Amino acid sequence: MANSYQGYILKINGNVIPREYFTDYETTPDQRQEADAQVDQNGYLHRATMPHTRTSIRFNTRIGLTLDEKIDLQERMGYADDLHRDVEVVYWNDESNAYDSGTFYLPDITFSIMDFDDDTIHYNPISIELIEN
Repeated sequence: MANSYQGYILKINGNVIPREYFTDYETTPDQRQEADAQVDQNGYLHRATMPHTRTSIRFNTRIGLTLDEKIDLQERMGYADDLHRDVEVVYWNDESNAYDSGTFYLPDITFSIMDFDDDTIHYNPISIELIEN
């Protein structure tokens, strides 16, 4: 199998998220969803697995991200004007060893300020999660 990696792991709304913003990154790709699961009288599980799988992506920004860098990340993600916070994502799928894409939503984010001065704000790592619709 040929390697199809193209030098990035995450693209949101067409914008590559720079690796300099990450400290860690993890995915749970292609999570199976059950329409129905039942255990029979002999204790065997019978699953009705749906064809659509769901991926979740989690990453933390590096410590000390500046206000301008945080704003750049938010603009690249393009979610600020969307009530539902839906974004189009292209991501490296380690289960299939290829790029995959989908519509994801972005749960609420907590911002923790590490320090600030007259020129900028510095942030503690910001945890961001993306969950496929």
